[in-house]
Amino acid sequence: MSNTVLIVDDEPTLRLAFKKTLTKAGFAVLEASDGEAGLRQADEALPGVILLDWMMPGLDGPEVCRRIRGSAKLSESQIIMLSSRSELDDRVRGLDAGADDYLVKPCETKELLARVRSAMRIHDLKHQLREKARQLQESVAKLEELARQREEFTAVLVHDIRSPLSVVQGALELVELHADEAGALDDNLRHIIQQGYQTLDRIIKLVSEVLDFSKVEAGSATLELARTPLAELIRDATAQSSFNAKRKGVALEVACPPDLPELWLDRAKMLRAIDNLLSNAIKFTPEGGTVTLRAEQVAGDGLNAGRMLAKIHVEDTGPGIPAKDLPYIFNPYYQARQRTRQLGTGLGLAIVQRITAAHGGQVSVQSVEGVGTAFTITLPARHPAATP
Repeated sequence: MSNTVLIVDDEPTLRLAFKKTLTKAGFAVLEASDGEAGLRQADEALPGVILLDWMMPGLDGPEVCRRIRGSAKLSESQIIMLSSRSELDDRVRGLDAGADDYLVKPCETKELLARVRSAMRIHDLKHQLREKARQLQESVAKLEELARQREEFTAVLVHDIRSPLSVVQGALELVELHADEAGALDDNLRHIIQQGYQTLDRIIKLVSEVLDFSKVEAGSATLELARTPLAELIRDATAQSSFNAKRKGVALEVACPPDLPELWLDRAKMLRAIDNLLSNAIKFTPEGGTVTLRAEQVAGDGLNAGRMLAKIHVEDTGPGIPAKDLPYIFNPYYQARQRTRQLGTGLGLAIVQRITAAHGGQVSVQSVEGVGTAFTITLPARHPAATP
């Protein structure tokens, strides 16, 4: 009971006086005439406040206080030490033993009630905080379990989707092969088959994005860091995207100085992030447009003052992103209005943002409708001569 007060004192007259005062004030009052009885009462009733006399036969107040403080069950109980001695050393000994307050006997009724009410408020607050902490722990455990179940479900779902897609892809290859052997592979049929391949590629990529994002959100995606020359990273990213750009009729330009630094990063994941930006840029740049991949090393400013930073820019001449959509562009599942006609989950940019953040960097975007969009990944730089 949170309004229970336990009086532990060997003086019957004082116990009776305190009991009358506290009962009249609305508290439930229990009594014990010595330390052993007080410990038993406290263990059974879990009082909110304990008025504990210093001098008693058997166990004295400080020893009872120490034992109470050693009990997890009584961790919320507030102890007010009672003593007829007002010396500073006695008060210090009582507080060192674990008492929360010290009251000199005899005391005024108003002071007693004020001290007990204050101690009871502290007890109630401690109880509420403990309960909130318990509820928070339960909520965290439930969220962790839900995240684990979501990751498992996503992995199973992705596997179940990829399997039939592989069958469809194999069927398309057989159709193309047999039609070619039979001399029936005309331009029209070839175009239909190519559209089927492209659609399959998009679906497989979307499925992979869902799985990747699920792993990142669940915290199960780990970084395998290694020294990586930025120039090599840009070269590999260009090689991956050049075919798509050429097929779309979009010029892919690369602009990088020769003295680019090394980066301490997970090569595969960062390559995935750059590829996502390039794929988006190519997808939304009309035929005849240009996508530019640039990299540079710059001196940091503000919070990054004194540090060298590597910047990777992906710029396009597409339709741009509406200003009202820009604040949400990295949100999972968010689709800017300009892009809803395209096949997509909205996870590609969210994955870029999370991969970059995992490397201690950040990604930003600038866009002007009718002009184009520029994404920038900023990462801590390492000079080629630097050691890990």
